[in-house]
Amino acid sequence: MIDDGRIGSDCSVFCGHCQLQATGSVVGALTDDDPPISGGLYLVRCSHCRRGVLVEGHFVVFPFGEDENDYASHLNTLWPKVQSTLSHLVPGDLQRAYEEARTCFSAGAYTAAAVMVRRTLEGVCADQGVTAKVLMRALQELRDTGKIEGRLFDWAQALRVLGNQGAHFTGQDVDREDAADALALCEALLDYIYVLTIRYEEFMQRRKPSP
Repeated sequence: MIDDGRIGSDCSVFCGHCQLQATGSVVGALTDDDPPISGGLYLVRCSHCRRGVLVEGHFVVFPFGEDENDYASHLNTLWPKVQSTLSHLVPGDLQRAYEEARTCFSAGAYTAAAVMVRRTLEGVCADQGVTAKVLMRALQELRDTGKIEGRLFDWAQALRVLGNQGAHFTGQDVDREDAADALALCEALLDYIYVLTIRYEEFMQRRKPSP
């Protein structure tokens, strides 16, 4: 580890211990030390759990910052790995799309995370045999066929709108809070369609009276 000027700086990281986006303090660095962009490995202490997180990426020095240590960070968590919270019942391609959304979030790419959530919704519609090509219509078809219900439909439409905001260059980025909510709502939709529905059907099958 070397003291490259970033030791002691604060940055935003996804803590694999807490499974939360958190503020951390850089306590060690191994970098190429090539301003204004310095890439490398950083050991960050999470301010929430106080444990170490190994991240990879770079700090961009603001040339007209008020302080010589004024950095913007683009960091990807290497260890501990972000844990998947999805059931094995969720199809693999949808798991990969959702996990990519989480990876974007952990790197602070909140707009990209929202776009990947929207892509996951498109994958759900395709997997469920929806014929409509426009996502808004596809979600309506999921509702009309009983695959999702009132509030879940409202959630899905809100995620679609947020994804559209991220996908189009409007000058309005997606913030951290909206991206975090999008991930949580997307996970709830996946659980409902691929886990809870199946478990409910199995439960009701067991409860049928014997002939």
